[in-house]
Amino acid sequence: MPKFDTNHRSRMRKVMSGAGSVPTHLASLAKSLSTTSLRELFAVDPDRAKRLSRTLTLGDCELLVDFSKQAIDARALEALVEAAREKGVFELLVKMIAGAPINETEHRAVTHVAMRSSSDATAPSALRAEADRSRREIHETVAAMPAGITHVVNLGIGGSDLGPALLCDSLVSMRTPIREVRFASNVDPVDLDRAIAGLDARSTVFVVCSKSFGTSETLANARRAAQWLVSGGVTDLRQHIIAVTSQPDRVAASGLPVGRVLTMPESIGGRYSVSSAVSLSVALSFGVEVFEEIRDGMRLVDEHFVSAAPLDNVPLLHGLVWWWNSAVLGHATVAVVPYSTSLAMLPSYLQQLIMESNGKAVDRKGSALPVSSPVVWGGAGTNAQHAFFQMLHQGTQTVPCEFVGHSASLGTSDADHDTLVANMIAQSQALAFGVTQEEVGGDATLRAHRATPGNRPSTTLLFSRLTPRAIGALIATFEHSTFVQGAMFGLNSFDQWGVELGKQLAAKVAAGINGTPDSKADSSTSSLIAQHRRWRNPR
Repeated sequence: MPKFDTNHRSRMRKVMSGAGSVPTHLASLAKSLSTTSLRELFAVDPDRAKRLSRTLTLGDCELLVDFSKQAIDARALEALVEAAREKGVFELLVKMIAGAPINETEHRAVTHVAMRSSSDATAPSALRAEADRSRREIHETVAAMPAGITHVVNLGIGGSDLGPALLCDSLVSMRTPIREVRFASNVDPVDLDRAIAGLDARSTVFVVCSKSFGTSETLANARRAAQWLVSGGVTDLRQHIIAVTSQPDRVAASGLPVGRVLTMPESIGGRYSVSSAVSLSVALSFGVEVFEEIRDGMRLVDEHFVSAAPLDNVPLLHGLVWWWNSAVLGHATVAVVPYSTSLAMLPSYLQQLIMESNGKAVDRKGSALPVSSPVVWGGAGTNAQHAFFQMLHQGTQTVPCEFVGHSASLGTSDADHDTLVANMIAQSQALAFGVTQEEVGGDATLRAHRATPGNRPSTTLLFSRLTPRAIGALIATFEHSTFVQGAMFGLNSFDQWGVELGKQLAAKVAAGINGTPDSKADSSTSSLIAQHRRWRNPR
């Protein structure tokens, strides 16, 4: 059976050569494991799946996380936990929960966990009070919503869109919405046009989500939404526009006729804000009880993360395995494949959560990093099997996979759902063990084409059933996993300076499109602007 491919070994050596990037004992373990296939690891340990799986009880459901098809063993997990101690992961977690400013570049605390529970005695009293206030604002806003409002349109982008959209898309299969919710994020006018198509302005409310209340795409959509409300016969726009922001003073300065403002603290990053007022649209659509169930699932994982023993700690081990794959084994991407139409938006949500958090070039001290976040991509199964799984099975690069599924069906056919789950399990099996040319048999000229090398690592997260608590638990697990990965890389997971340059240049390009060219622009940029102007304004 083939071992790890030579490209993998080359990548592993390159990553290990980075100064101080991988502890010596982990490098030695990786080298040892690289000579043993997953097929062999299972053969020598019949209880491997039991040893390398963990479970979580979440009230109305359970979660099984199976790490056994990863290129690890019990020794590697123990060594990873020790490396986490050496790299200060646990110390950083204590600081985060206590409200210390661990986001050093922006001089901010990181409070998305503390804000989820007013009963967390370890959080500062000011944070507990803020959590209570935020919760009341959400409940009061939902209670005050007139019965005549039948549709909610969420205007936001990034964390103000992806999280709430994932929740709503998931919940619609398990709960009947009180109001239909739609989302518009892109400044492309088609996005808002589609969101409001067929709606009655008099029965529609817009939730404008922008942490800074300066996001150009969101404000552009909000202004167009206000115009649409007027054209639809609405006389008091304040009854139809709600703002969610950490900068309430900017709401008035924007000139938008906002009737109610819900606030969130600066210390909650956009991509970590799904349990805050940013998800007001979720509460308006499905009710505060469902929203609180989601938050309860997140709290259960929060409590587990801060209290469970390291070798039983699901988010910790999850993050360490991801770091092992990227920093130690040199795998540059991860494919996230939920076998659930209800979780189809999970890959997009995780792209922002993980890559915006950990896609950094320098560590906390400003020193260059040899490697950071993997590229996160994917799609829903079984559709994904007919799109990119050929490359996963026989391509020249190893892509770790993250499978997510649930045993209880949300549809009308248990048999078809069993087929769905069977495909998920079978794909993890095929990726891990492959099939040799000898096992393929048949026409000798086709054996090399039909054989698959196997030894492609994956983790499977299987819920007993998909519930609001399960969705909350899933999101919190990935939030904490992202924190662990960032701490292991030694970087700041809570800033995103890389997106700023593009915003600044977009303003200059827009000025050029409107007739004020930038004399310092490069020839390609100037040429593209000129061509756009010719096609946009033909004579």
